[in-house]
Amino acid sequence: MKLLKSWILLTPTVLSLAVSSPLSASSLQQGLKLVNNIGMQAGKLYCSGRSAEESFEKGTMIGMAETSLSIDEINKLDFEDDAYSIPMIETMFSYTIDNCPGRAKGLFRSITEME
Repeated sequence: MKLLKSWILLTPTVLSLAVSSPLSASSLQQGLKLVNNIGMQAGKLYCSGRSAEESFEKGTMIGMAETSLSIDEINKLDFEDDAYSIPMIETMFSYTIDNCPGRAKGLFRSITEME
């Protein structure tokens, strides 16, 4: 009976380990490279006088155009996941602080006001 209970309890864990993750380590690195590029492109656009929302939209288009990831790999990325969203925003903030500190002061407010 103990063996059966142990087997029942361990089966989900074993199955989850046996099923491969949808993103490999190299895909994770490529995804992070993509979001960092998106953040930098958005920062460049924001420093050029564009709104935060427009900067994110156009920065995303530029970043995706420059990536070596396939559409299928991009579709697997969850941009709302903290693993991707935080580095993207941090890169945008870093770029704007370094290159246009006057505009960087209003960036947080602009981002929080976006829909």
